Amino acid sequence: MNYNRLSKISFTIITFALIIFLINSQILENFIWKSDKKFIDFTILISWLECNYLGFDVYDLENTKKCPNFYSIIFYGDIWLKIPFNETLNIFYLNILPYLIIFLVVFTITYLVNPKSIFDYFILILCLFNPSTMLVIERLAFDIFVFLFIIFITLNRIYFLNWLVIFFLALTKIYPALLGINIFFENLNRSLKKNFFIVLTLVLISSLYFYFHFDKYLISIIDGASNSGRAGYHYLFSLNTIAKILKIFEINYIFLIVVTYFLFFYITRLIYKKYHSDLEILLNDIFSPKGKLFMVGGCVILFCFITFSNYAYREIFVLSLVPFLLSSKNKNKYINMIIFLLTFRFLFLFPYAYINIYDGISYSEGERIFSNRFLFFITIKGIFDFLLMSSILVIVFGGIKKFVIFKKNFKNSI
Repeated sequence: MNYNRLSKISFTIITFALIIFLINSQILENFIWKSDKKFIDFTILISWLECNYLGFDVYDLENTKKCPNFYSIIFYGDIWLKIPFNETLNIFYLNILPYLIIFLVVFTITYLVNPKSIFDYFILILCLFNPSTMLVIERLAFDIFVFLFIIFITLNRIYFLNWLVIFFLALTKIYPALLGINIFFENLNRSLKKNFFIVLTLVLISSLYFYFHFDKYLISIIDGASNSGRAGYHYLFSLNTIAKILKIFEINYIFLIVVTYFLFFYITRLIYKKYHSDLEILLNDIFSPKGKLFMVGGCVILFCFITFSNYAYREIFVLSLVPFLLSSKNKNKYINMIIFLLTFRFLFLFPYAYINIYDGISYSEGERIFSNRFLFFITIKGIFDFLLMSSILVIVFGGIKKFVIFKKNFKNSI
């Protein structure tokens, strides 16, 4: 066994043990809102399976309230209830599976990053122990499963399994439909016509399933809006962050959104033009396993960032970008700039999360009052997110452009 492999195994075991220690300690309470019940998000998901198994209508609030382990009415897609469930599986789901998932996260990201230097290990530690990652682990939110499936479909070569994963996840939540981007990257020798045929087939089958279960999906969409909702000002990850902050000062919110979106895409265009030559070198590796992971994970996180007001759970997808970024470091100044930005963003998350816990909203005569310190920290976080996602969009756009050129050349060579 070589030294590098031994180091990764040791790191994985020690990190896993430390994470388990932290989620059972009070230390995390300084950085995240810990729930009274460990793995609460996942527990709610399993409670829907249990209530459905016991014969309760999980789409009827009054009926499902009678379920012994009731938490809430279901606000995920009907297909979630197709997951096998019985009393034995319930024990496995609640007492064993969470720890397997945590170990898989640590194991996969460690082996994908393949750390070879102190700096690599430093970034890896920040990836796994920053407050956003610890929050999604402590809650075991659905996003952590999507993250692992992104890794699975980008590495797996049994394509039919990939399509089943995409089908299931897309009918459970909306945003995992973006995993379908992988269909275009999973087999570069497959023609664009075949890729589009596969995508259209999946869309058709998904639409038929949605149509025949429309009443249940309608309830889950309505209840999803009221139960999961949108993130407020705490632990916010969204392009709308700065606009939401400025709205406090009674500036028209629609105007702020329009300006924010314009600036985001305009700045992205400027970055692309400035670093175009650096991108050409970088994108030579975009079809590698780590490059494909970057493209799929990048599309997912960009879609969420631009479209929704997300809780910090979604920041787990930043980890899917790190293996490619670190494998490309020192190749050009653009990648080094992103790694620099990513590092400082990870470090900033610790004081940012602390302020989210201990300083935030107070009320005066029924109106919300934000402290200047809180507004300062969430503004800096919003700027970090804005710049990082704009930089990632540049690479994703460049990767898509390179893919189109590759396909044209491939078609001409046949």
